[in-house]
Order: sequence, then structure tokens, then C-alpha cells
Amino acid sequence: MPLRTITLGAALLALTGCGVIYTAPSVSDGVPFGTAYGTDYDVKVVALTYESAAAANLQTYVPARLPLAFQPGASAAASASAQMPPMAALPPATARRTERPGVVPDEFPPLTELEAYRIGVADVLLLSVSGYATLEDLPGLISSQSKRQGYIVQDDGAIAIPDAGRIRVAGMTLQDAEAEIFQALVAAGIDPSFSLEIAEFNSQRVSVGGMVGAPQLLPISLKPLYLHEAVELAGGITATDPSVTKVHLFRGGKTYRIGLERFLSDPAARRVALRGGDSIFVGSEYREAEAQRYFDEQLTLRGAQVQGTQFQIQLEQLVAQREATALPALADQRALFKDRLELGAVERHYAFRAGEVRNPGRVPLPFERSINLADVLFEDGGINIQTGDYAEIYVLRAESDPQRNGGLTAFHLDAENAVNLVVATRLEIRPNDVVFVAEQPVTSWNRAVSQILPQLILSTTTRFTGL
Repeated sequence: MPLRTITLGAALLALTGCGVIYTAPSVSDGVPFGTAYGTDYDVKVVALTYESAAAANLQTYVPARLPLAFQPGASAAASASAQMPPMAALPPATARRTERPGVVPDEFPPLTELEAYRIGVADVLLLSVSGYATLEDLPGLISSQSKRQGYIVQDDGAIAIPDAGRIRVAGMTLQDAEAEIFQALVAAGIDPSFSLEIAEFNSQRVSVGGMVGAPQLLPISLKPLYLHEAVELAGGITATDPSVTKVHLFRGGKTYRIGLERFLSDPAARRVALRGGDSIFVGSEYREAEAQRYFDEQLTLRGAQVQGTQFQIQLEQLVAQREATALPALADQRALFKDRLELGAVERHYAFRAGEVRNPGRVPLPFERSINLADVLFEDGGINIQTGDYAEIYVLRAESDPQRNGGLTAFHLDAENAVNLVVATRLEIRPNDVVFVAEQPVTSWNRAVSQILPQLILSTTTRFTGL
């Protein structure tokens, strides 16, 4: 055997024994790869599929929220923590057809003359002033920018007009309320020329439920609301058998019933005017207990809706008052947050990108939404196609289960078939996940040779020189 071959082989063995040969990073299944506080990590490699991605996404994660200054509709009211209370949802229909019911005679509601609308609690009255004559400039009644001012009817039935005091208008018609306000202004030494109108109708509502397309609450306004109109506004009747379906009207503790066939054909059914507090229920059978329960639910919902409307009106007025000064404060809050974010003073969630990618490093997770594996792989340069092995893509995630303390799950994506990259769009990234792309076998060999060869040549040269 030639001396040169013996020398090269000996040098290769020597470098191998000294640990000089290149070692490529890899992910191994079921073997400890490190220690932390004396506990070995237990690695479990899981093939990344639609099912395993869905299971991994069940791990609880709440993305970091942006400050209120960045939220849609941000304003001074939002910065003052003015928030709308949750609105009560309309209860689902309680009646269902189990068997063909017996004949229940119709009881038609009485046809009465229409009454003028009477103002109630939570209605919004709009006072329009075209001119006034006082010793002073009517301070507090009308702002300098506008001569139209809205007033909410409070729970005691009164509206509060500065310099004129509280004026009770609940239960009055619009004309009676206008006269009452005029007398109060004259008594206060104010003699304006004004008109009064109702801007929002919130005090009288009708609930519609049962076998209709869209159960809801409908307001009573100056224009009369008839029974057939209320049913149509609620999406129409969805019943398929008119012969056993009835339209129930609950009013003042009494129940009126109209068969659907008569409801659709009798012109008198189109002259039933509704009142505030009425409840309409369309069902294929009538049971007193269920109908009464539905009626009670609608009354409870109506009370919640009125309270929510009152709060919303007050909040909108507060927003309007502060809107002129809110924008500069809002800009300052946003600028301060951006500065703190740039200086690292804002707590942030991160994932990590390692291996054969063009830009390894820390990946900040966005605010208020999640990102997936495809976002991390292909953002900021993506995978190094010359060295990365698409068949060996891993997401390393520490176990959140205390019973597997120190355990890791490695989700393995084999994208040698590029179709499997679609699965990367399904796996959501969690904080502290490590996305690792292994190197190709030829890359590993090339790097090993590029590191060994210079030392091997040096070792061989030294031997020949020594000879």
C-alpha cells in the first residue's frame, strides 16, 4: 500500500477521533437530547397532517392585544373605559310541532281606533330652536355650534333642559309635550321659537318570535305598526303547514289567536294595529305554559334592550362631546406605544427560526391574531433552497402538560412533495415554538469535506515534511 494512502487514512482517523468531523443538527424521536434542572427532555416526533395540526391548534393561546388607541372607533370615550354592556340575545323559539294538534278556535283581537303616539322612557326628543329672546344668551340650552339638541326621557319621565329645569313629558303626545316645554321655558324667562320632534323611538317595542325568518324586537313609532307588517319585518312566516299554524298575539295578559290561513286571506288581519309591549308568536301548536314562558322571556329581553339603548345614547353623547379633543390624545398614545415597542419595553411573544433558512432568528408574533407555519417559513427570505431539506421541516414545541414536564413535540412536515406545504398553512404557531429546517444530505457531506480537507492536507503535508 502506498505511503500517501496510509498517511491520508491515518489523518482521517485521527481527525475523527478528535471530534473534528462536521456534525449536522437533526431531530431524533424518543431519545433525550439535553438536560434542564436535572431532567432529560423527551422528544416525540409527530407527522404533521391536517388532523395533528388541528389537535396542536387546540393549545390555548391568546394573542397580545393592541391598546385601545389602536382599536377601531378609538376615541376619548374608549380611553375613558366607556364600554357598551353586552346586549341580551333574543331567546330561541320555544314551540315545536310534535304532533298535529286539535282544533283551537280563533280569537281575533279587537279592531280599535288608532291612538296618537305617547312619549315614553328612553325616547330621544330633538329640540330645534330657530330663535330666542332673553336678557342673556340662554347659557347651556343651545351650544354655539348647533341649534338642535337631543334630550333623553329619563326613568322618571322627565327631560332636563338647562335653565328651565326638569319637564315631565312621559305619557304625553308630541303636541302636549311641545306645549308643556313651551310653558316651562316661558316660566323660566325664556321665550324661544322652537319645534319638537322624536329622534329615536326606544320606549315602546313589539317582540316577534317563533316560526319566522328573523325573530327580533320592533319599535313603535309615529307611523302605526300593523300585525302583518311586524311579521314581514321579522323575516316572514316559515311554517310549511298553514292549516295547523296560528299567529298568537299576547297583549295585557290576554292571548289572541288567528289561524294562518285566515291571517293570509282575511283583510281584517291587516288592520290589527300593535301597541308597545305586544308579543307575537307564530307556532304550529299552542301550549299555555310554553307561550307564557316565551312571553316572560320577551318582557325580560325588552327591559334589557331598553337599558342598553339608554346607555348607548349616553355613550354616543359623551363621544360627541369629547371627539374634538380626543384626536390629539389618541395620536400621543399611539406614538408612545410605538416608541415603547421599538425600545423593547412592551411584552411581546416570539417564535424562532433556525436551520437552513436565509434569515434565522427571532420571529415576533403579531398582535391580535395568530400566524401559521407557512408565514414563518416563507417570510423574510424563506428556506434556503440550495441547502435546506424540504423533507425535514420541524416545529419544536415544549409540552404544556405538567405530567410531561420537560417533554417536547416535534411536528415533522415532509414537503418533498410540495403539495404537503398546504398543511403548513393549517398549523398555528405558538410562543417559543422553534421552526427548524434540516440540511440536505449532500450539504452535510459538502460541509464535512470542506472542513476536513484543509486539516487533512495540512496533516499530510506535515507528515511528508517530517519524512
